[in-house]
Amino acid sequence: MSENILLIILGWLFGLLGAPIVSRIERRHKRNDLKAAIFSELKYLAVKLAAACQKIQMHLGVRDKSTLFWVKGIYEKYRTDVPKNVLEAMNKVLQAPDEHFNIASSFLKAPDNVDLSLKTFSVPFIESILADLSVFDSEFQSGIFEIRDQISVLNEEIENGTFYFRLSFDPAAMNTNGEAIRKNLNSAYNNIQERCKLIVNKTEKILKNKRNE
Repeated sequence: MSENILLIILGWLFGLLGAPIVSRIERRHKRNDLKAAIFSELKYLAVKLAAACQKIQMHLGVRDKSTLFWVKGIYEKYRTDVPKNVLEAMNKVLQAPDEHFNIASSFLKAPDNVDLSLKTFSVPFIESILADLSVFDSEFQSGIFEIRDQISVLNEEIENGTFYFRLSFDPAAMNTNGEAIRKNLNSAYNNIQERCKLIVNKTEKILKNKRNE
């Protein structure tokens, strides 16, 4: 009789303790699944932002080796489908004397009437699971929200660049404010580059955070 009562009590205790344990296990699995998807999207974002920097420099004809080396590093780390010949070409360009490198960059400069055609950026998966970020620690959440904010600022710069490029085709505007328009356009392009690099750096900080792996 006493043994039966003891078994009943033990079963009741295990039942009480089991729910929190199951909850923690489910939370851990959910966090791991979300982390894998978030990391995948952040890697893809980093590649796109690096490519945008390279595109801007080629468009302006002011490419520098430090940026190209940085872009190459991002490709190697996060772009699994990058063709081998692309990396080999980057290496050859990086190994070229600075004089030859600068001459080649100037030849790649786009005509003034060609639009850069940069598109705005987004992180659709992250946007869809914002309510679930609570399974991560506050540092991780803060990093994700900061990246979202920086993307919003970047998209504003891209829209500014598009605005000033279109304005450069307005004869009336160019006749009166041509110099200011060109200056603002180049400023927007430079701001886009710097913002892209900033976001990639913040993205890599999250990807390298071992506590969230």
